[in-house]
Amino acid sequence: MEHWKRILEETPGLAAYLKPIAAKWARGVALPRQMTLGTEPKDPKIRMALDRLFSGRVNYANGKAKVQLPAALWNDKQVATLAAQLGIERKAESTASDPAIILQRLRLSFPKMAWAHEWLRGNPEPEPLLRSLLETASFLLETSVPTTLSKLGSQFFNDSKILRSGTPRKLLGGLLNHRLGNDDTPEMRDIALQQFNVIDNPATTLATLFGAIGLVRNGKEENWIADRFNAGEPVTLNSYNLEGVDAVRIDCDTVITSENAAPFHELVNERPNAILLYTGGYPNAAVCRLLRLLHEAGATCRHWGDTDPDGFMIAALLDRYIETALFRCGIEDIQRHKADLKPLDLIQLQRGRQLLKSQPHFKFRRELTHTLEHSYWLEQERWTTQ
Repeated sequence: MEHWKRILEETPGLAAYLKPIAAKWARGVALPRQMTLGTEPKDPKIRMALDRLFSGRVNYANGKAKVQLPAALWNDKQVATLAAQLGIERKAESTASDPAIILQRLRLSFPKMAWAHEWLRGNPEPEPLLRSLLETASFLLETSVPTTLSKLGSQFFNDSKILRSGTPRKLLGGLLNHRLGNDDTPEMRDIALQQFNVIDNPATTLATLFGAIGLVRNGKEENWIADRFNAGEPVTLNSYNLEGVDAVRIDCDTVITSENAAPFHELVNERPNAILLYTGGYPNAAVCRLLRLLHEAGATCRHWGDTDPDGFMIAALLDRYIETALFRCGIEDIQRHKADLKPLDLIQLQRGRQLLKSQPHFKFRRELTHTLEHSYWLEQERWTTQ
């Protein structure tokens, strides 16, 4: 209350421009991301006050003052305090903040996102924030082009910084993590963001591969990756290298992915008749982009990784982009390396059980069940030909 009292005492004329926000809130109407607050003020003090209050997101056009309302700035609690200072009361019968009503409105607004409705019930946040999160998630599910949190924040929240940290990033990661059926942990939230083409830095989002691949960019084929393959050298790409790539040309329709680095380099030395791709653990957006392009070119994948719950989850994530089977990490391999197995710890056991519970149609359910029943797993580096 004191915050708004001080602002309005410093610039009394600002009240006329804030009343439409408070009045809409009092009527039980969800605040939009953009509002027209009135005619363009002639008083420079009011203009300066509006610019400060809305962080410069004020547009004066056609004699009107239009502002952006980021969800993080104009939440229910803050607007309620403003309304109280302006003497505006919310109607008692209003159901705008009723979680059940909010959920119903969001269901109607996003009918194709039924998978998110359960998540919404467990996250009673202000409706504008939830709406922006659903819009962001819907966009990420449909795009195959990597993007940054800053771009998403600017596009869907009118605030490029809002998704970089704090509650909005946590919620977006949690929402996407729910889509994948994983435990909602900070680590898995970040992994989920990567699976939906979100990158922190295009220059440091890398994919290392070894194969005769041609990149088709703007209708022209580039063969520099194949040239390095012919020279016996793996190539490491960043997201910039993949910008504008529409397709890939391949002579081999098999891809072998490796979860860890040392086995990847073993495969490079073996030179199998396959395109080799290092996932670096859970695949980032650049790896996922390559897998999608390889799938579109007609390739299928064989994944070599650990046989713990994370290893099988990585294989299942790869299968979202390209048809994937297991390589050197199936039940027969586990049984053959009985003397080399490692015991699962309590966290791994819990993660595996939760994975089977949350994903009844998990593709590698048989292999994961075998690992959990015996409480042992094969580390990728322990695999041998003997």
